[in-house]
Amino acid sequence: MTSISPTRSGLPARSQRRARTRALSAVLATSGLALLVAPERVVRLLTPDVPEPRAWVVRVLGARSLVQHAVMLVRPTRDIAYAGVAVDAVHAASMVVFAAAWSTYRRPALVSAALATASALLEVAVAPQSDDPVHVPGDVD
Repeated sequence: MTSISPTRSGLPARSQRRARTRALSAVLATSGLALLVAPERVVRLLTPDVPEPRAWVVRVLGARSLVQHAVMLVRPTRDIAYAGVAVDAVHAASMVVFAAAWSTYRRPALVSAALATASALLEVAVAPQSDDPVHVPGDVD
């Protein structure tokens, strides 16, 4: 991803960080919604030719992701971003343990761990800085 300078975009750097955080959150919330409403289809798309985990488990994980990232859309602060990073890191670690314990679902669990790790890393990369003031959604400095 290329960085847009505040003078080129017309937005202050702090507004750019909030916009990037919201954009990432929108994408991740949408993926959570997909897991919630079409778990079998998403699992087959990401891990074809392997046994599928139970749909209710995938729905619970989708709901967790949807809520987590909806909160970030509404309130994109550094503290909330890092809370989301922690949740994604715990999820990734739990999926690695699950993959080791249940070989039948190893591949879906490892895909889930990889996606949670990527989500956490991206959230760290776009998180607002600690000195950013809190704004309501849609604010531009």
